[in-house]
Amino acid sequence: MVDVLIVGAGPVGLAAGIEAKRRGLSHLILERGTVAETIYRFPRQMVFFSESRNIEIGGHPLVSHGPKPTRLEALRYYQQVAEREGLRVLPYTEALRVEGEEGAFRVWARDRKGEKAFAARYVVLATGYFGNPNRLGVPGEELPHVLHRYEEAFPFFGQRVAVVGGSNSAVEVALDLYRGGARVALVHRGKWVRPSVKYWLLPDFENRVKEGSIKAVMEARVKAITPAGLVLERPQGEEFLEADFVLVQIGYRAEDHLLRRAGVRYEGEKPWLSPEWETSRKGLFAIGSSAFGPDTRTVFIENGREHARVAIAAIARRLGS
Repeated sequence: MVDVLIVGAGPVGLAAGIEAKRRGLSHLILERGTVAETIYRFPRQMVFFSESRNIEIGGHPLVSHGPKPTRLEALRYYQQVAEREGLRVLPYTEALRVEGEEGAFRVWARDRKGEKAFAARYVVLATGYFGNPNRLGVPGEELPHVLHRYEEAFPFFGQRVAVVGGSNSAVEVALDLYRGGARVALVHRGKWVRPSVKYWLLPDFENRVKEGSIKAVMEARVKAITPAGLVLERPQGEEFLEADFVLVQIGYRAEDHLLRRAGVRYEGEKPWLSPEWETSRKGLFAIGSSAFGPDTRTVFIENGREHARVAIAAIARRLGS
């Protein structure tokens, strides 16, 4: 039995592991993919919005060539920090459910060999949100040419690509696709993209629309997706937009299936949490964006690190460490 079992080896989960180790608590981190799986799944050419110092964990400096690290720099950094700190991470081990109570939890997980249970006094969920993209919920969304995750532009060279969404991800993907040789249309239900789009992206996008390099299809709600394109509902009536690929970029919501299966109390779409990030099930904590339901824009690595510190400190006090 370990003192703390952490689910998720992203930046926030790793920060919790570091806090636990430095307080003398035994720990184990379960991760369904590789260490920093979330970062690994980001678009390959992505540059972080935050400066390097704001996403560092454990006091380890993140050295980057520019003021803001790239996906590759961050990925290497978090994996190296896990190695330097000697964190106990079990990769490719997906947590399935949490049973038991404070002091005697059992976390069931599945790896390549099958299911097994891990015993822990306390459980901390840091499952993030990037693996749970929002869906349109329309007919045809499961067709093979409809994607909810974007890696890079190369597979779409010369293709007609409809990007659905109006926030940072959609705008950034549209620009990257355009520069990668795709014929891009951005489809959004609003009158224009969101004003919260990053200040260095918005002028670029607006200029590409003005010159005709990117087609902006605004006030358009997707009714259905077919092998040939999208059926759109617009103020002037129904329209059809031809597309070889459809990239749905409409945000994410917390991966909270473990919380829901554990039967914790919810207030609306978010679990009830104490000031120490403990759920209504005593001994079960949720940190980072895993506890915020659809509200993923207010929780970042920057403040998720603080969640980890507070939650582990609370556990350490109960264990007398």
